[in-house]
Amino acid sequence: MPIIIAGVVGGFGYFLLRGPQEKASSLPSVELSSDPTSPELTAIKPAASAPSLLLGTTAKPKAKPKAPAPDAPITLTPAQVAQMEMEALSKASGPLYNARNANVAIQFESLPLNTATVVDAGAILREYLQTKDYRERLAFVYDPEKCEPLMKQHYEQRGENDPLCGKVLGAGYMSAGSSKVLCLTVECTTRPDSGMRANFHITKTGKLMLDWESWAAWCEISWADLKKERPQRSVLMRAVASESDYYNYEFGEKWRWLAVKLRSADGLQHVTGYVPRDSAAGIAMASIIGVLLPHDLPSDAPLPLMRRLGAKSVVTVRLAFPPNAQSDHCLKISELVADRWLLFPGEEK
Repeated sequence: MPIIIAGVVGGFGYFLLRGPQEKASSLPSVELSSDPTSPELTAIKPAASAPSLLLGTTAKPKAKPKAPAPDAPITLTPAQVAQMEMEALSKASGPLYNARNANVAIQFESLPLNTATVVDAGAILREYLQTKDYRERLAFVYDPEKCEPLMKQHYEQRGENDPLCGKVLGAGYMSAGSSKVLCLTVECTTRPDSGMRANFHITKTGKLMLDWESWAAWCEISWADLKKERPQRSVLMRAVASESDYYNYEFGEKWRWLAVKLRSADGLQHVTGYVPRDSAAGIAMASIIGVLLPHDLPSDAPLPLMRRLGAKSVVTVRLAFPPNAQSDHCLKISELVADRWLLFPGEEK
């Protein structure tokens, strides 16, 4: 399996107000409630299925997008946000710069919610959510041998819970090389942006297995311990990224660093990560969160398309504190692994 560059959606994070922003079409919803108190959405007309399009094209940032008028706040329903995400996936998002110089194209194909595979995935997710503990959940999880110690740590040691999910709002196939994943966008009441992703690997026999790491937004270290221990070694973290204007301590030089707010999946904790503005990783991160940076990279550099001003994006990053860190919330983004929580084989290495 070729090493996949960090490129497009995923792991099941949810991208509120990500861009480029367009008028959202409506999607029907498939009931998937693990929480009887989850809000209900009104049934609406289905949108046309988008064709499979290559997500590996590159583009140089163009004119700086205009900020929305302060007196006209943007409010979107979860269904509209889900449709926006499906439309964005069907356009060129581009693989991110990868230090390993690998560039594998990623494709996405939207699926109607009444597709048999989508319905089956929804049923599997309902069964998963009805399990009593992580030992029972292992039967539904892709690569259970790898995930079992992670799940034990996540649920028993860290005391985490599964997200409370409602309806399926969008679906599609994402493929890269020989890997093919079914992605469901699901309404979620315990994520700040009201939704998340459930990604299913497809085995050789056609069985759907949940990608647990992206589902749980698993991190190598808990957010509390990240701040407490201040590790100088790079640790893998899944977060929601957005622009920050906080420059302080070791990272006070705004001309040198790009500040990125990195929020935990549940929205309860955050840190500020810094990446050099003149690096390809910094320019790629800026594109993800809607910050236009000038650069001298060649026009064919594998950068994502510029997203709307103030965009949020789920990201998988490696973070490390500087030696003798002056604070518990300012640290370096040592690597931008992916602009999704789902990682294909080889990307985590």
